Amino acid sequence: MNNKAPRDEILETAADWCDRLETLTPGERRQLNAWIATDPEHARAYDTMRHTILDVALLEAAANLPSEELRKNRFPLGAWVAHVFAPKASWGVLVGAAVAACAVTVFLLRPSAPMVAPPQLLATKTGERSTVALADKSVVYLNADTQISVSYSSHARLLNLSRGEAIFQVTKDKARPFRVATAIATVTAVGTRFGVDRVGDAVEVRVYEGTVDVERSGVDHRAVSRGQWLLIDPKRGISGGSFAPEAYPNWRTGWLEADRMPLAYVVARLNRYTDDKIALDSKLDAVELSGRFRLDNTAVSLQMIAAVFDIDVTRQDHRILLTPKHK
Repeated sequence: MNNKAPRDEILETAADWCDRLETLTPGERRQLNAWIATDPEHARAYDTMRHTILDVALLEAAANLPSEELRKNRFPLGAWVAHVFAPKASWGVLVGAAVAACAVTVFLLRPSAPMVAPPQLLATKTGERSTVALADKSVVYLNADTQISVSYSSHARLLNLSRGEAIFQVTKDKARPFRVATAIATVTAVGTRFGVDRVGDAVEVRVYEGTVDVERSGVDHRAVSRGQWLLIDPKRGISGGSFAPEAYPNWRTGWLEADRMPLAYVVARLNRYTDDKIALDSKLDAVELSGRFRLDNTAVSLQMIAAVFDIDVTRQDHRILLTPKHK
């Protein structure tokens, strides 16, 4: 006998947790963690809601939804999704609809809720860097091939880092926490300077001033302070350490500092600076290297890597393949 809740109920519950997340008591937060751990579908629904909803470009889609009908009938989120899409909707369609509906739940069903300004999209191309001053005088330094959606309201400053890397110089505002969301973690600060890097499936956080809170998909929280770094990798686990903020040669200096860094991470970072994308043979996944590499001269950096690890570098059209040499 299958006792699992219907999918629309799971989505409704996940949306409710999302809506109340800022006001949860410690006991309620433990209840949330227990609910997430009960079923992989719970975790999947919550994670999608928690992070995708921060992409406030969804508000444009929500504007076209039947808001008057929603206000009139007060449909629960899951019931509304089922009403529109069931019984033929797939899980992926339900999640997508739920995200849009969640935006409606927060911003339309609650007339007194603070409205969010239209999102601001920040983006750089391959090899391009940019510095952007935000409305609150915070500053974002974007690395190459980076994209961030920015949305400010009267109670929060929300940024969704969908790809790439950035350093955030945050203006202090206790009433509006500054949050940077990625697919697997959210970084929250009040007034500080820190960097967030989406490298492959992993997320790295480095703190140059102050302290930030790193929340891993609703599972746990970690405080990361000045001179500390934290790396969350779904495959390799969680690691961290210390660095010298005043001397660390980050990407703004044009250098990549590697200290036993997986070659896959190095390749991902070099790819931000070359149109000829680098691909790594799976046999090299376990390779780690240390050293300093020029980001804006990938050819020289690849020559150094190939010489040290006895790697073949093969170029085909706009692709560079790294493979181990066969003896």
